[in-house]
Amino acid sequence: MSDTIMKSNIGGDIAYLREMNPALYDSWMAYHDSVFADGALSAREKQLIAVAVAHITACPYCIRSRVRASKKEGASDQEIIESIYVGLRLAMGAPFAFSSLAFEAWDTLENDIPLTEGHFFKKDIAKEITSFRECSGASSVSFMELHKKIFADGALSKKMKRGIIGLACAHATKCPYCIRGCVKDARTDGVTAEQMAEAINVAMVMTAGSCYAHASIAMDTLKSLQK
Repeated sequence: MSDTIMKSNIGGDIAYLREMNPALYDSWMAYHDSVFADGALSAREKQLIAVAVAHITACPYCIRSRVRASKKEGASDQEIIESIYVGLRLAMGAPFAFSSLAFEAWDTLENDIPLTEGHFFKKDIAKEITSFRECSGASSVSFMELHKKIFADGALSKKMKRGIIGLACAHATKCPYCIRGCVKDARTDGVTAEQMAEAINVAMVMTAGSCYAHASIAMDTLKSLQK
């Protein structure tokens, strides 16, 4: 086994993964390639989505490969950087939205109600989010300023950032509130259902892609056990 788990080149390990089960590998790659083909979203746009999601799945191999693929498809450095910041913002989105659970529990205990009573995921969390922001003080102000700057029109449009890249990232963070918010903004900004579906498919590939790339560690281990 190699001295370093995270290797600079995993080509040999991935080749071994394919060799061990060609049918599964080929089926995976057929889906992967279909997702990244031009469609309602361009291949360039899909690679930018992938850059953002890769930062959420925290896969270094995916980050490296998708930055390279984005550049190959004609993305600018600024577009890639803005995509990363969308991923950063959505990574904060789940804890932000789930603060409603903490503040709902707090209110429940304050009123001597068992925590098993009531809802767990409420439809309307405005009250709890307001309480969280008020208790956060200056941090809340800084957070909202960052939020506005990330989603402002720039190298990428607000539509692309929020309704498309953000929607994919929200699926990767598994935050139902973020998904709902991104869909609302997507519809307002004219994103089509087909574009949303393609963005979600990219998120599916990238969450699976982290497993795929890190399978190199398993393959390296398997090969070492055969010695």
